[in-house]
Amino acid sequence: MRNILRFIKLNHFLLLFLIIESFSIYLLISENKFQEYQIIQYTNEYTSKIHNYTNKISHYINLKETNDHLSKENAKLYSILNTQNLNNNYSEDNIKHSYIAAKVIRSSINKRNNYITLNKGRKDGVEKGMGVITQNGIIGIIYSVSENYSIVISFLHRESAIGIKIKRNNHNGILRWQGFNYRQGNISNLPNHILIKKGDSIVTNSHSIIFPESIPIGEITNFEKKETGYYDVNVKLFEDFNNLYFVYIVNRNKSKEQELLEIQIDDK
Repeated sequence: MRNILRFIKLNHFLLLFLIIESFSIYLLISENKFQEYQIIQYTNEYTSKIHNYTNKISHYINLKETNDHLSKENAKLYSILNTQNLNNNYSEDNIKHSYIAAKVIRSSINKRNNYITLNKGRKDGVEKGMGVITQNGIIGIIYSVSENYSIVISFLHRESAIGIKIKRNNHNGILRWQGFNYRQGNISNLPNHILIKKGDSIVTNSHSIIFPESIPIGEITNFEKKETGYYDVNVKLFEDFNNLYFVYIVNRNKSKEQELLEIQIDDK
């Protein structure tokens, strides 16, 4: 103990400098979106390789289980694609969405801003702004892309917001994560004259150019009327973010056309 105190006394200026420097870097990253994006972009490729190698060793040990799971996920992917084609015509013009299957190699749920690393990148056709889903719901949006990997802003992030509707009556709202329970979202902009009940299913609405419509997200567990004239609604998510393995990156083939058209309207 005496040696530790002596070391601190002899090096207190250096230690103080390191503490202040570390705190300054933290503030720069957390409060400046540009620096945050640049750091994530630069470290993405290198850290992703490390996590990818670690995951390969782990998955090799459980190879049979991995293959079984992969075959089931491929079958689900085929089902998703099959429901998108019209009149049994598989032409590109008739398929509104295409999907890129990806594996999660790193994720978090215990931070205020959570990210997910996928093993697919630019060479696989992944672009910034694409949506990420599973058969159980919305996962997030592609935030940063390198040649072989991509970073997803998880739904478990303070800036995430998903356009939703109540499946039973088609009323629209916005689903957000409040930063606590990773299995729960919250809707705060539903007018309280709307009839809702526990167990109502929540799905994606048609307003998004990122996600397909009617993807199941969760169900209402409880709600209360606020003096503001809106409900405060808690939604139990179908997806367990602590158990993500395979996901689908969504490429909306005609989203750019829609986006350009809406920009023309917004400019007027």
